[in-house]
Amino acid sequence: MWIENITYIVTFILSAGMSALGILVSYQLYQQYKKPVLSVLLYQQIFLFSFLIYSIWGNIALRIILSDIPLSDEISAKLAFFVPMIGIPFMVVSWFMLLKFAQQLNGIHKTKSLSLVFFPTLVGLVVAITVLIHHKIIQIPDEADLFIVRILSGINFAVHLLFLLIFLNPKSRSRLIKETGFSIQQAALLLALVLLYSAAMSFFNVFGFISTCFSIALIFAAGVFIPLTIKLKHRFTEAEKNMDFDEFCATYEISKREAEIILEICSGKNNKAIADKLFITLQTVKDHNHRIFTKTGVKSRVQLSNLVSEKIEKKR
Repeated sequence: MWIENITYIVTFILSAGMSALGILVSYQLYQQYKKPVLSVLLYQQIFLFSFLIYSIWGNIALRIILSDIPLSDEISAKLAFFVPMIGIPFMVVSWFMLLKFAQQLNGIHKTKSLSLVFFPTLVGLVVAITVLIHHKIIQIPDEADLFIVRILSGINFAVHLLFLLIFLNPKSRSRLIKETGFSIQQAALLLALVLLYSAAMSFFNVFGFISTCFSIALIFAAGVFIPLTIKLKHRFTEAEKNMDFDEFCATYEISKREAEIILEICSGKNNKAIADKLFITLQTVKDHNHRIFTKTGVKSRVQLSNLVSEKIEKKR
């Protein structure tokens, strides 16, 4: 018994450490390079590990607490199913951020379209499964943990398969892929890791606590794959040396109107002069300034001008 307890404690420490590592590395990358794609990665890591810590370790903790309380098999099965389901919103947002990350890496800016399709589909699927179980159309088996794990593993694999397919877009821009070092090869390797831990999680109880702890450690390790890959392979400095203004705008997701305003700011014009030249209101200029500052991570017009001068080398 003491071996089992020690194994769970060690696994918890490892998974907590990997969670902290993934979030901290993502945060450091974003703070250092201020790229929107890295902020998406940071949010993906936060929501992913929030779900994993709650759903996996929260469920284990609940079972330990309730182990001495006599409960019917039906109640135990429902608890095993619905406790992880409460954390589903965290996983859904994590999946969305993962796909958004892939889109931005490949120069695809269709976040609104992705939102309109992704969230209703996932929410509808979860609600449908919950309703079917509530009305006993779908029967929860005796191994309720295994049932919910296989459902989530299937959806998770489908999302990661779509993640890989985004990298097959022949019109993808390669600058961010080159900068981060995360290309289709890394996306394929991530899918292989997902397949591996999905198989492990689907049979996590075959060898008792040993296979359970192995499966948990594997899924947390796969979670930090993206930020660690970028940390080890990134080439931001080299890739940015020959950036032109169009590439600057693509990197920071600058719209056409925002690009016009940046050029005017760099030429030394104030907000009033910019509004008069572009035939827009002063408030509109201020609103655009705020969005530009947020996207580029600067706090003033001077910092913006310095950033543009630093990043862009005019091509001869």
